Amino acid sequence: MGDILLKKIILIAGPSGAGKTTISDYLYEKYDIPRVLTHTTRPMRVGEKQNVSYHFETDDSFKQLHFFEHVKYGSYQYGSSREALNLAWEKHDLVSLIVDIQGVYSYIKQLGDKVYFLYVTTSTKEELKERLLKRGDDPEKIKERLSGNELNLLPADLKQYAHVIVNDNLNKTKETLNSIISRLEED
Repeated sequence: MGDILLKKIILIAGPSGAGKTTISDYLYEKYDIPRVLTHTTRPMRVGEKQNVSYHFETDDSFKQLHFFEHVKYGSYQYGSSREALNLAWEKHDLVSLIVDIQGVYSYIKQLGDKVYFLYVTTSTKEELKERLLKRGDDPEKIKERLSGNELNLLPADLKQYAHVIVNDNLNKTKETLNSIISRLEED
């Protein structure tokens, strides 16, 4: 597509169950903003598909990739490859990517003003817990995620970059996203 200088990436981060995938799907369905697929070594969940939900990898195949950033949660690895981002940018000037907080630091450091950062959360941990149970996550893993580093809270030094979305009501969230995309398209 266009000049590399015009390329932008919308980073989506926040706690598990906050609605990151729902937001990414909405951006694609409404605005044709594709999600850059990431890689993981975790098993597929019910309803997920290879090369649609993630690039599901073995430990060995994961080690062969060229990562922009990667992280390990428990015994599973997650990462976004440079190849996947460049491939997405070949077809679209604006793409989205779901990352964790460490990924946000990495992308802001390496891409600067090409990054538009959405921090998605809910108003309560109880709402997150209900959503995780509803999607079929293991109750022990949920407890782990909501108590530790995996909660992905917004650090003070990232607040200046973040556009915070409290995703308690999907219709309000969509209105907020529509406003954000309008501003991005004007830039």
